[in-house]
Amino acid sequence: MTNEEIDEEEIDVSKQETKVNRFKIAITRDRMEVKMYPLTGIKEGGLTTYDEVVDACQRENIKTKIDEELIREQLMEAEPQEITISKGERPKEGKDGYIEYKFDMSAKPQFVADPKEGKAIDYKNSMQVTLVNVGDILATVIPPTDGEAGEDVNGYPIASKPGTKARYFLGEGVEEKDGDIVVTAPGTPSVQDDVIMIRRTYVLQGDVDLSTGNISFPGTVVVHGNVTDGFEIISEENVVVNGLISGAKIIAKGYIKCAGGIQGKERSEITSGSFVAATFVSAATIVAEGDVLITKDILHSNISCLGELRMGGSLIGGTTTAFKGVECGGDLGSETGTKTSVNIRTHYRQEKAKELANSVMTEVTAIFERYKIWNKAESLKDEEAEKLMKDITTLQELIKKRQIFDSRAAKFDQMVLENKIAKVKILGVLEADVTIASPYTRYTSTVPMKGPLSVSENNEYQKMAIMRGG
Repeated sequence: MTNEEIDEEEIDVSKQETKVNRFKIAITRDRMEVKMYPLTGIKEGGLTTYDEVVDACQRENIKTKIDEELIREQLMEAEPQEITISKGERPKEGKDGYIEYKFDMSAKPQFVADPKEGKAIDYKNSMQVTLVNVGDILATVIPPTDGEAGEDVNGYPIASKPGTKARYFLGEGVEEKDGDIVVTAPGTPSVQDDVIMIRRTYVLQGDVDLSTGNISFPGTVVVHGNVTDGFEIISEENVVVNGLISGAKIIAKGYIKCAGGIQGKERSEITSGSFVAATFVSAATIVAEGDVLITKDILHSNISCLGELRMGGSLIGGTTTAFKGVECGGDLGSETGTKTSVNIRTHYRQEKAKELANSVMTEVTAIFERYKIWNKAESLKDEEAEKLMKDITTLQELIKKRQIFDSRAAKFDQMVLENKIAKVKILGVLEADVTIASPYTRYTSTVPMKGPLSVSENNEYQKMAIMRGG
């Protein structure tokens, strides 16, 4: 190798050893990052040492922590790259508020199994709709959070975006109190289109069957289908059935309407605190505080009401007790001689009050019989004496009960005496073997009589009078 070649190699090595990386720092537009990027194609200027980079950051008033190790690595890197040497703290957005519900809000029956040991599940009572009572906390309103503020690389704060409030509206049966949504009326909780409410009407689109179970509801119940065999509805208000009631039990403090009719199968019990209206009735028991209104026929049923029984068709079989009378648009009784009984001016609770009073007297008599035996004895055993003391206490309670039942019976007697206009009106035929009775007299038809006619009690002679023309 010549001296000339050796000198050229030393020059090349010298050039490699003296190569210097040059950088520049810049702050991003959002002022959240400090970038350090290499300057290419220049041999003078720029930042070439760690201290120069730090000084540059200080001149830019960088307050956030810089990555010292990364800076040193890039200064020595053969192929330097653009890097981020410091970052600001981005703000954390607040969480949105929401409603935390304490109950199922679907307003649909839910399966609630309650099996007893060794017994099968009662599916009729296992499907239950969610019910809430006054004072229950239906939901809690969770407020939004404010979030956490951030800061840019110069240390200036960046406000966070707070969360939005929960979107909701209060409907019927609820109020907001101290961040809670509280029930003010019993019913089924529901939320629809952000409206939180208590439904006072329970609407069922289909049938009352195993898919729904029995229904017990503090408001009105509307069934668009049928109430099937063996099931029951209990309502604190009204019941409306747009289908058929078949072998089912319905109890309502208000009225009961059945568009499809009542096919009782000798099992249906319809009890209403107001009126009952249906298309027809067959083999059912109806008890109503008001009127009973039937569009067509009543067959082989027991009807008790404190208003009028009015029907567009015939009344055949069974026993009817209508305090204010009966209007029959068809026949009363049947050509085949089916026994049919109609009671007017009769309060169905009157007989019940008398039965209760008589049952009290039965217990009183039993006590006196024991007393007669003990009165003849020279002395009583300890258990007999103890029994006697209990009997005396029981006797005092029974006397009070008897007074209550007698008072009720007297009240009903007075109502009967004041009701002097009750009658049975028949537009069709009054068939044979029909008994029409009141508390004081009765009449049994022996031959068919064509209507229109009316049967009422002659108050002066206490006999039934039959008048043509109704």
